[in-house]
Amino acid sequence: MTEKIEKRQDQQPKPDKKKARKFPKMTKKVLITACVCGGLVLGAGGIAGVAAMDGYHAQIEAAIKHEKLAKKSDIKIDQQAAIDKFNQKYQNKQINEVELESDNGKYVYTIKGFDNANEYKVKVNAKDGKVISNKSEKLDKNDKKYTLDPSKTISRDEASQIAEKAAKKGSSIEWKLEQEKKNQAIWEVKVKDGRTVKEVKIDAGSKKILEVETDH
Repeated sequence: MTEKIEKRQDQQPKPDKKKARKFPKMTKKVLITACVCGGLVLGAGGIAGVAAMDGYHAQIEAAIKHEKLAKKSDIKIDQQAAIDKFNQKYQNKQINEVELESDNGKYVYTIKGFDNANEYKVKVNAKDGKVISNKSEKLDKNDKKYTLDPSKTISRDEASQIAEKAAKKGSSIEWKLEQEKKNQAIWEVKVKDGRTVKEVKIDAGSKKILEVETDH
């Protein structure tokens, strides 16, 4: 019995030194694979970042194209008609600002007003006169508002002529009439010539040019 046991112990396979040596190599392979995978992940992140930037630029280009689609010939309703839409929505409020600008390929009036507690805003499609949106929010007491009387200011057409002359070249594309001080209403007219846009500020009462600034 003793001999048999000894033989069985002798028959036990001895550890293979070659196999034992493979473990470090496997570890290196794992490390190398991990590094490669990590690099791929970082690379994918970089590619994703570039793709995001490309998407951002595409959105800007799309916005520019939309702006080009807005035509002044689509302005069918006048300033007073837009103000009337505001007054229908919010009665007995004071008007302080009227803006006409290109928005997603169409011209839109934005009429702003206020009372002692709140400020109000109504957007009107300049082509068909439909109300696009309206909202009200609490008035910031630190934000001083002054009542605008459009009948005491020069018209949008006259403001455009003055602005285009001051800019020397280009055509007016956007307008804002705001009562900035108690006794002073201001026309801000944007004049576009190719890729250059100039903003001309005009005293809406005296017609005096207050500032000509190039938008960058």
